[in-house]
Amino acid sequence: MSTRSNPNSPSSNRRPTSRRSPQRGRRRSARRRRPFLVLFLLLLITGAGYFGFTALTNPELPITLETGQAAVHFIDVGQGDATLIQTTAGSVLIDGGDNRLNMGEHVVQYLRDAGVSEITYVIATHPHADHIGGLIDVLHAFPIGTLIMPPVSHTTLTFERFLDAIEAQDIYVRAPVAGGTFSVGEAVFTIIAPNASGYQNLNDYSVSLRMVLGETSFIFTGDAEELSELEMIAAGHILSSNVLRVGHHGSRTSTAQAFLDAVDPTIAVISAGRDNGFGHPHRVVMERLEGLRIYRTDEHGHIIMVTDGTEITVKGAVVWRTWLNQLTQWIG
Repeated sequence: MSTRSNPNSPSSNRRPTSRRSPQRGRRRSARRRRPFLVLFLLLLITGAGYFGFTALTNPELPITLETGQAAVHFIDVGQGDATLIQTTAGSVLIDGGDNRLNMGEHVVQYLRDAGVSEITYVIATHPHADHIGGLIDVLHAFPIGTLIMPPVSHTTLTFERFLDAIEAQDIYVRAPVAGGTFSVGEAVFTIIAPNASGYQNLNDYSVSLRMVLGETSFIFTGDAEELSELEMIAAGHILSSNVLRVGHHGSRTSTAQAFLDAVDPTIAVISAGRDNGFGHPHRVVMERLEGLRIYRTDEHGHIIMVTDGTEITVKGAVVWRTWLNQLTQWIG
C-alpha cells in the first residue's frame, strides 16, 4: 500500500519558496513591459509620420504680428547659427547656418514660410562657414537692405563664394561700430561687439547685438569668446537682457561667468547640432546656466519667441526629441 506525502507536512519534498527582492521584481516587470513599449513607440512614430510628422518638428508659419510686436526665430540649422527677427516694419537675419547638407536652401525655405520677401538687415557675425555658408543662398534669394559684417577675411572657398554673392547682388556692406544703433520698427538694435581689432581668433570678431523692444531685450553674440565678452563689460555696454542666445553653441570658451552675471537672463537659447562632434553644449556651461529656462535647437528644433514689449511667449519649441530620447533610453 503506497502512501502520499501530506503537502502540509514539514517532511514534504516541495521546493521551498524563495523570497524575491523588490528590486529584482521591478527589473523583471520592466523587461516584460519593454516589448509593449517598443511596439507603442513604433506605432507612435508611424502614426506621426502618417498624420503629419512635420507638424511636430516645425512651428506653424507665418507668425501673425501686430504693430509693436516682434518674433525672434532661432532656426534649427544643425551645428550652426541662424536667427530671424521679424517686426511689422521689416526683418533682421543674423547668420544663415552652414552651406553643407543644403542648409542654405533650408534657411531660404524657412524664411519664405515665415512670410519674408525682403530682409532689412543681414548680420554676418564672422567668416566661419557654419555662420555665413547658408547666407550665400539667402543673398541670392532675397533683396537685402544692408549687410553688416566685420572687416576681416578668411581663406576658405565658402568665404570667397560669400563675397561673390555680395558682389553679384550689389549689396550695401558696412562694418560694425560698437555703440552704434539701428532700428527695425520699434525694435532697437545696439552693436555691442567687436570692441577692438587684431584678434587672433576669428570668433572674437563676432558682431554682437542687443535688441530692445519695450521692456524686453535679447542678446545675440555669434561665437564671441570670453575675451570679447569681457571687452563688452569693460566698454560699459548695457548687457542686462531677458534672453541670451548663448555664445559659440554652448562652448566652454564662451559664456564666462562674469558675462553671464552682467546679462542676468531668465531664458537661454543654445543653437547646436544633435550629437555634434564638438560636445556642444559643454557641461560647464550648462552648469552655469542652471536655474534658467533653457531651449536648445538640438532638442527642441525651431524655437520662436514673440514679444509685445512686455511679455515673451515661446512658440514652436517642440519637445518631442527630448521625451523621445528619454523614452528610448528607459526602454533600453
